[in-house]
Amino acid sequence: MKKNFILLTALILTVASPAFAAKELFDSPQDLENFQEYFYEAPIIPGPNVTSDEPQSMMSPIKATPLFKKCRIKMTNYFRTKDLRNAEKVLDQEKKEHEKLLKEEAVESSVIDKPLGVESQNFDVSQEKTLELEGGVKQQVTTNEALLDADVVDYDNKTEDLIATGRPVLVFPPQKVTLKADKMVYNRASNILKAYGNVEVIRDDNVIKGDFIQINMNEENSFMENVSSKRAYLTVRARSADYDQDKIILKNGKLLSEESHVINFHTQMIGGNVFNNMLIAEGDRSYLADHLGEEYGDTAVKIKAKEVYVNAKKEHDVVTLKKASIFYGDKKLFTIPSFTAHTNKKQEYFEASYPEFGSRTKIGMFIGPGFVFDVPNGAIVKVMPMLNYKDKIGFGGGLKYRSGTNMTEFMYGSANDIFVLRGKQHLDDKLYLQYGANSYLDDWWFGMRIPKYSAELVYKDKVMVPNTIGEGRNLRFQHRASFGYMQDNDQNRYGEKIPISNIGTIRTRYMAELAQNLYSYSRPKDAISFSVDAVLQGSAALYGTGDTQFVGRIGPRIHTQYKRWMQELGYFASAFQDGTPMPVYDAYRYGHSNVYLREAFRVNKYLTLAWAGSLTLTDDSINGKLFQENSFIVSFGPDDLKLSIGYDVVRGQTYFSVNVYMDTKNSSLEYDKMEIKNPDKLANSNKKDEKLVEFEEQNGLNTPVKKIYAEVIDIEDPDREEI
Repeated sequence: MKKNFILLTALILTVASPAFAAKELFDSPQDLENFQEYFYEAPIIPGPNVTSDEPQSMMSPIKATPLFKKCRIKMTNYFRTKDLRNAEKVLDQEKKEHEKLLKEEAVESSVIDKPLGVESQNFDVSQEKTLELEGGVKQQVTTNEALLDADVVDYDNKTEDLIATGRPVLVFPPQKVTLKADKMVYNRASNILKAYGNVEVIRDDNVIKGDFIQINMNEENSFMENVSSKRAYLTVRARSADYDQDKIILKNGKLLSEESHVINFHTQMIGGNVFNNMLIAEGDRSYLADHLGEEYGDTAVKIKAKEVYVNAKKEHDVVTLKKASIFYGDKKLFTIPSFTAHTNKKQEYFEASYPEFGSRTKIGMFIGPGFVFDVPNGAIVKVMPMLNYKDKIGFGGGLKYRSGTNMTEFMYGSANDIFVLRGKQHLDDKLYLQYGANSYLDDWWFGMRIPKYSAELVYKDKVMVPNTIGEGRNLRFQHRASFGYMQDNDQNRYGEKIPISNIGTIRTRYMAELAQNLYSYSRPKDAISFSVDAVLQGSAALYGTGDTQFVGRIGPRIHTQYKRWMQELGYFASAFQDGTPMPVYDAYRYGHSNVYLREAFRVNKYLTLAWAGSLTLTDDSINGKLFQENSFIVSFGPDDLKLSIGYDVVRGQTYFSVNVYMDTKNSSLEYDKMEIKNPDKLANSNKKDEKLVEFEEQNGLNTPVKKIYAEVIDIEDPDREEI
């Protein structure tokens, strides 16, 4: 029996789950953040997220093994293996010398024993004894063999049918597939296997159930009736499943979430952090179903599609829905003629051809359709022709590149005849390259800064020392080292009148932060919390021009929430020597005495107002203004569907986001036909993940064992300082 046919029914289980199940497509709320990542510029502060009590990551997780990490692991494995081989050579030499010594001692003993009349026996200590095994010996199973376990097996000479009954079990050891049924019939003449009643196909703890299955080994096809399987919280059903060559066709089926599973999704159109630690009392929550009323009946999201196509390519999986209607409960919302999503093999991210619109510093307002293309190595490119408005109407385009370790955005608008670039390339777990042009880039607690051009290598790490001054009073240490080239911006912002230097130079910078929790208290049921930290920050920079910049800050950081009012409050007393040759880009803007605030007030179940600002109290800011950060946000809608809009005064741009907090129970995708091309390639990459090997001593010899270092993803603190 060929491998393809042994595995075909097991593949049915994996057809739908990777392509449509949120549990498989997104392993965490952090992954869900990347569901729709538009071309939006990240503001200095984000909008409120009042939909979940669980904190989320501010930093996009590394989706694949970065290049430097691969090289590091390969080099480490090489030297470890080399050391092992050297040790084995030494041990082998010692073993040979020991055997030689035993032989010499045996010869001497023989010579001494002969005069005494002792019979001597010649033997070779290096010769190994041969053991003879008694009893039955099972022959090793080849790829074409199977093991059948049944109560009764009959053979019909006329029909050449081999009939197994009594709940037979057919095992294919090489493929690790098990087939169970009430009855099995194999016909030698036609080379067809049939299984009847309570059919189960088991592979890797995944179980597919059906009423009947037929596998034709000659024509390379199969058929299964009333297919049903479950993976995670998703149940896959189909009236029938056909397999022919490199194609599986499921007919009259449904993907159904039968269990309660809450997902928290918010778009990254505005980027950055959110007020994700706002506590909401259960009685104060609101849901879309409550707002719509009982006439909507069931409030689960349902999709009914005429046809679903899944094309498993070499590096990508492409999913297309045809004539799909979207329902909220019993209410039909809209119909999509066609929708196609592109994802890589691990389903770590995906893109689709939906429109993009918003505003971007130096580009202005923009809008345009998006078109997605697959590129080699599992990457995805999205192209967007657009209209933009910046004092006048212009034309332009945008491009977005995504891979497991890279996210790059490029836009050009003719209204202001300018292009913007922003990207990040992960090189290792804690090492990445950040680059951009005319775009705000993350400069940690210096805030988002906009150079004309910048390419910077950044290493960032953090550690926590628990219970330093008491139970739950933890000390957190973070630091950031960077080196790169950047050019000063050619445009002042927010009333500043700094002379444009047009200087481009290298910069080496080290930043660090110590945060010690002094006190914390929380009553989530009553939506009450309070915490205070002592924070110490420092930064030192050396420029290629010989100039230097030093900043030191110290102060308290306070988080409070009482019922519907939450705030982040901090004060920093600063000492600095700012000799930067690129003042428009990275001058320290917050003076010797600075207060920052983030306020969020939940007016009612459907409306939340937020504001964030940074105030320089010593009147020594560059622009002479009190406010160095000033952003407003309005969030409205029920807690399971929030829309937020805002305006950043300092950066002069608008932004908005969509937050969805949904229980997937009873949500489903129904289809008349689902066709999967190349199912053996679905969610299956030929590339192996790089693993760090480790050796341990066993019986005096270092031998390789299967140990893998866990890949640590640096998730930033959601309460970090951003000014």
